[in-house]
Amino acid sequence: MHKHIRNFFALSFLCAAASALTLSACDAPGDDGATPESQPTLLTPAELGLGDGWVEQDKGLWSRIGADGQEEFVGVGEPGKLHGLASLYAAEEHLAIAAEVPGSETSPGQLAEIRALIVEIENKEIAAPSAESFRCQAQLTHTALAGPSTCNAVQANAGVTYNNACNAITETINTYTYATCGVITTTHSCGPKTGLSVGCGSTSTLSSASSACQSYAYAASNYYSTWKINDIKGYCAPPEEPTCGPCQGNYDCHCGEEEGCIPRNQLCN
Repeated sequence: MHKHIRNFFALSFLCAAASALTLSACDAPGDDGATPESQPTLLTPAELGLGDGWVEQDKGLWSRIGADGQEEFVGVGEPGKLHGLASLYAAEEHLAIAAEVPGSETSPGQLAEIRALIVEIENKEIAAPSAESFRCQAQLTHTALAGPSTCNAVQANAGVTYNNACNAITETINTYTYATCGVITTTHSCGPKTGLSVGCGSTSTLSSASSACQSYAYAASNYYSTWKINDIKGYCAPPEEPTCGPCQGNYDCHCGEEEGCIPRNQLCN
């Protein structure tokens, strides 16, 4: 086990069943000894402006099936931060395993990149929206998309934008994406950025005709994070049949429309 997988990983990630990202982090007592009843009430994704259709999976963890038929996640508050970290630990482990494959192009720099993000999120203080922030018309948007792209390709896009023109409440934001196909990996990270008007965006796209592919997107701000993982490649349409015919017996269009009907046993120019 890699040294970055700490005791928390064993607590909040290994207790997951079936899927690393379809997980329920095991609740651990807080350092302050607070009981669940004394914990602050967490806002729902709908209250945060993330739309409807979310189903609560665990304290601070929500998911829904997106328009593409795949599950997407949001982690709210301190409990949600732990779930988001669990997804980052799983992503790091995926890249670490990929780096050990003979001929892998997953670089030490790419592993350092996601490990730096994990440390940043681990140390990040969760700040719940205040009454003042709700009265303010500040705009905060999240994007975390991972899915198939063009023929045999996968892609991931993550973005956070924040614009506040009515008070002094800042946001700290991060984005991260990766795409892997066989021995090749591409990654991108942005942040942390803090301010009244900040934006971060990450995109990773990769294709392979023969290897399994995977893509992952993660976006975080002060109070919540969103993420998604995908292992489906883009659909490849079958080649179109030539349409130069109809041809007479023993003739066809095997050399294409420009050549027209030629004998079936004739080689193409």
